[in-house]
Amino acid sequence: MAVPESRIEAARRRVRIARYSIGAVAAAAFGLLGIAARDAHPATHTGSTVASTTATNQESQEDSFSYDGGASIAPSSSNTPAVQSSGS
Repeated sequence: MAVPESRIEAARRRVRIARYSIGAVAAAAFGLLGIAARDAHPATHTGSTVASTTATNQESQEDSFSYDGGASIAPSSSNTPAVQSSGS
């Protein structure tokens, strides 16, 4: 005759099953998240789609911006401060 399972043993069994289930779901979700992140990364897309989009963007930028003049990043030489030092 089999000994009936106590309430504590039954609760422990349910917790153990829940832990394994949660772990399996978490592992699957982690894998799917990794696949989604890889798919969303721009370097993983085909070159033809990216190249045509880049060419279109460059053409529109060339129409609106010119490199012949404009602002300078470096300061002009006339604005450079003179450094004076006194001898000891």
